[in-house]
Amino acid sequence: MSTVDWQSIYSVCKERDLRHLRFHDGLTCSGMMDEEVQVTRHRGTVVKLLVVEDEHSLARLMHLELEHAGFSVDVVHSGHDALRYFAEHHYDCILLDVMLPDLSGFEICRRIRLQASVPILMVTARGQTPDIVAGLELGGDDYIVKPVNFEELTARIRAVTRRNQTREHDAGKLAIQNLCLIIDEFRAEVAGKPLSLSALEFRLLEHFVRNQKLVQSREALLEHVWGIDFRGESNMVDVSVGRLRRKLRQAGSDVDIETIRGVGYVLRDE
Repeated sequence: MSTVDWQSIYSVCKERDLRHLRFHDGLTCSGMMDEEVQVTRHRGTVVKLLVVEDEHSLARLMHLELEHAGFSVDVVHSGHDALRYFAEHHYDCILLDVMLPDLSGFEICRRIRLQASVPILMVTARGQTPDIVAGLELGGDDYIVKPVNFEELTARIRAVTRRNQTREHDAGKLAIQNLCLIIDEFRAEVAGKPLSLSALEFRLLEHFVRNQKLVQSREALLEHVWGIDFRGESNMVDVSVGRLRRKLRQAGSDVDIETIRGVGYVLRDE
């Protein structure tokens, strides 16, 4: 069987503006192809991405598209290679498939999150709500279900790297009553004792603390905590807020999350 020349396909897509062409791998050529390449920068340098995808043709296309968008891209095809590259290089964002031949993307996400707060975007065909919840609870910053539009993917990458840059420059603590968030260490305490939170729960609590006494709608939480235009089910917000509220109460926190029926949630100090 002859090898697919993805560079030629990419050139044809760009020339003919086939922005809606869909490949069997689950990706589309986006309208970005007819735009001038704008180099994406983070802290003065080109944003460096690690793409973890075991389908070689799909990985090749992602590599071409993301480099065209101005990113620096490394590609690996297995979980063990992903962990090795992560240990040997610095990345501003990781795009991680879930179904890999050796380690699952969930396990890779868990291991990376134990060591660093680098943004992780899960890019996978597994779009059921339990899979999305698992990916976010294990530390994923966003969950993108294939087929992926590259214009949307690029926007999401820029959004999570921008949020991470803001977090890095916002070192220090946020405190309300006996609750304290140590931002640069991704750590929470109640009355000086550790409060065990997942990465998603920490981001959710941080958002509530920064917007204390301001009612947050489910749509606002989806946008600011889960990522732009999140496509999961809205009850995911209710489940995550309920879990976080229970943890705060069990730890004896002086702050509580109140439900405003028909509107959303608000963080109040008792």
